[in-house]
Amino acid sequence: MGVFDSWDGKRVAWVMLGAVLAALIGLALFRYIGPFLFAIFLYYATRPLYRQLDRVIGHPNVTTTATILFVILPMIAVVVYAAVVGLRELDQLLAASDLEAYRSTLEPYLQPIRRGNVGELRDAVGSGGGGSFAGALRQGVPGAVGRLLSVAGEVFSVLARFFLMLTILFYLLRDDEKLRRWFYESIDHDDDIVSYTQAVDDDLETVFLSNLAVILVAATAAAVTYYGLNFVASGGTVVGTPVLLSLLIGIGTLIPAVGMKIVYVPYGLVLLGVALTTPKPLWHPIAFFALTFVVVDTIPDFFARSFLSARSGVHMGLVLLGYFLGTLAFGWWGLFLGPIVVVLAVHFGETVFPGLASDFLRE
Repeated sequence: MGVFDSWDGKRVAWVMLGAVLAALIGLALFRYIGPFLFAIFLYYATRPLYRQLDRVIGHPNVTTTATILFVILPMIAVVVYAAVVGLRELDQLLAASDLEAYRSTLEPYLQPIRRGNVGELRDAVGSGGGGSFAGALRQGVPGAVGRLLSVAGEVFSVLARFFLMLTILFYLLRDDEKLRRWFYESIDHDDDIVSYTQAVDDDLETVFLSNLAVILVAATAAAVTYYGLNFVASGGTVVGTPVLLSLLIGIGTLIPAVGMKIVYVPYGLVLLGVALTTPKPLWHPIAFFALTFVVVDTIPDFFARSFLSARSGVHMGLVLLGYFLGTLAFGWWGLFLGPIVVVLAVHFGETVFPGLASDFLRE
């Protein structure tokens, strides 16, 4: 006789224990729902790559590590590149303004950045920038230690969430087949549940993979467009950092409603302001806006999403609505929760609800 063969005290005890464990796990996941949902997004977006690599490598741990590095390394490269460009822009701002005194404090770090010498930058950080920051601390900067501890706590929190996301992603990629077999065996391969979960699984892969594809297509189109614009432009370059701007535009496609416009519209307005106040040609910002809107924003988004949504059982308008409402309702992690809820709801309405409604009406 199995544990759940009768409604006796043992079965009630097992159910209560399962409910407590589920509540504790749910509470832990809710406290870190952002990294968990981001790991699910990356899992579905990178699963096709993992399966292709696994056919060649044949070792789950190595294949999973290679897949994650393929995704994480470009992200780290974007952050580092953005930091370097930001420091350079800050250096130019300080040099062109009345903030020269602050520039001298940053000079030990800015010089290695300008020369591209990573080793010298590391030595400057290790030595405290020639003692400038250490001297400031010795002179009794108010609350310096407290601010440093606060920053260290924030950095540790971000790194902990990053590590949690990587851990969840690693085991989802490596052990998804084991989890799937365990679940189907637990439900005795019920046809309705299996068909529902498989349909949801396939559509989530299509939806999240389409996001990754749009990011790559938009970033590539932007980079080619901006390099071409700089090549034909007279009176200096139009886009000063085409690679960084292209990567930010690609990432901006994830933002609901506005999308990449949150990146290129402010940049174009800056170009317009420069053209109106300096001898820069006025056609620079006009060409930037026109090419970005047509070549970068409209064409890649339309063709990439249309091609991939044709493979999905969920209307793309509903998915976009899920992105928008999810972000409004839950914050940044609603960007990933919204599409999941939409896919679950659509397939529930198509496959489960009609049967439940007919059974209810017959009763």
